[in-house]
Amino acid sequence: MKMDNKRFKLMLGLNYVGSTNYFASSTKSNTLKRCVNTQTNTQDFTQIDYLIQSPQIIKKVKITAESTIHTYEDDLYCYESIQNDESAPITFQTKSSPIPIQKEFYNINPLYLQEYNEKEYNYKTRAIILNRIQDNCQNLNNPFSHKAIYLYDLFLCRIQSKTINNQTQLRFLSLAIIFVATKMNAETPNINSLLSQSSLNMTKQQLIQYERLILNVLDWHTNPLTIQDIIYEIICRFYIVFPNLKVQSDQDSKIINQIINAIVLDHNYLSYTLEDISFSIIFVLFKKDISEDIYEDFLKMHNKTKQQIQQSIKFVSKYIRVVNQLNEKQLDINSLEILKLVCD
Repeated sequence: MKMDNKRFKLMLGLNYVGSTNYFASSTKSNTLKRCVNTQTNTQDFTQIDYLIQSPQIIKKVKITAESTIHTYEDDLYCYESIQNDESAPITFQTKSSPIPIQKEFYNINPLYLQEYNEKEYNYKTRAIILNRIQDNCQNLNNPFSHKAIYLYDLFLCRIQSKTINNQTQLRFLSLAIIFVATKMNAETPNINSLLSQSSLNMTKQQLIQYERLILNVLDWHTNPLTIQDIIYEIICRFYIVFPNLKVQSDQDSKIINQIINAIVLDHNYLSYTLEDISFSIIFVLFKKDISEDIYEDFLKMHNKTKQQIQQSIKFVSKYIRVVNQLNEKQLDINSLEILKLVCD
């Protein structure tokens, strides 16, 4: 199935140059739970926190009254085990506790792509690169694709220079982003396996250079909340209120993964809050099982109304419709193909 510009133009209203067309199998259904269960307990990471999580990257930390100086290793000791007893999963799944809110630093300008030269980087290019991140994470059995995707957007939003010389830069960046997201979530990535995902012969030295740049641009903030985190939290609350619907939770998780994996490839998702998208997905998925009035009561428990999420409901509905049609026909296609079908 050939990717053409017309499909993307229907949704994006812009003209695009051609891009490499590559596809792979869809992401695993258990990604949702695995990611949250290994999430660390705070969003506010500093250089020292990253050092604790990833001692193999920093050789020496010199602290003075004025500043902290970091000296990097020329190579990576990627097979050292990282032991961090203080790292613990988030446990905020109670009806009384508020849904976690994204820290201000992690806010992404939904229009940041307009700051780039359209021929160098555009919405279509973004979707292809993010799909490659998903494929690489799946091939590595890595549950942090949504962390990596969020950091990718955040990095390109935050970096001062909005010039991209070639697609190789973006592909190298995508691998380095996976590396950073994985290290910050208490797992030691296998460097050789990660580099093997690139057909461009990226070296360890190049990887460490990109990692330095990412950490500098993001000011060492590398653990944002993602749509995966928020929707998992909300669905847990939903099952508490409607326990009779929990019997189909495994199937629900699979469908939710398919939906959010496709949605994040669409730049328009950046225009909505993670909460609104999550509540909207759950509303559309379960509207046959519960009445709108009952769901409205559930929304009020979290200071939301259906009117407030009406636009995000329209946005997610088209993805849910396509995913349900594919599942009915037992067709397993990847997230980029789902995006293309939605754009038709």
